[in-house]
Amino acid sequence: MALFTRPAPAAAPETWTPEGTLVSQRYRALEGATVLVYTADTDQGTARYAAACLGCTHRRERNASGNVMTEAEAAQAANGHATACRAVPRGLPARPDDTAAAKMIRTRLWARRYGTSPHPVRLSDFTGLRVDLQRPTDWIKALLSDIAQADPGFLAATPASSGQGIRFTVQPFGRS
Repeated sequence: MALFTRPAPAAAPETWTPEGTLVSQRYRALEGATVLVYTADTDQGTARYAAACLGCTHRRERNASGNVMTEAEAAQAANGHATACRAVPRGLPARPDDTAAAKMIRTRLWARRYGTSPHPVRLSDFTGLRVDLQRPTDWIKALLSDIAQADPGFLAATPASSGQGIRFTVQPFGRS
């Protein structure tokens, strides 16, 4: 029996980094909740940023024009929320089980089925979900592959033109 061992300290919202993200800034809301500015841990393309409050349900991944956010825009959104939010710290959000996380991804993909042409899927499409999802990029890629294999009428997988990787495309309704 270890007499002088201490349990590992629990992560605090002020220093917590959700799995699959890179947190670049943190803001403190009026009553102490933490607001994160973060991006996904992807190594390709231009980084897309999002803001999420750990005290309330505020999530933001697009600017007022409906475009993806730069770090400066996400910081402005996070700071604006922090100056008005009266949420108290709630601790860390619970990590969903794999079934619930897969449902979040599937729901995001399903919203892309409306229209007449296939919709390309990018990993950055899931940046706004990363705080709630708490999964690494490899997990998302594997799930997309599983969905494409199980339901190719919903999500098609084709080799990338560069020869490296796979491209996923959400198929519109009524197309097989």
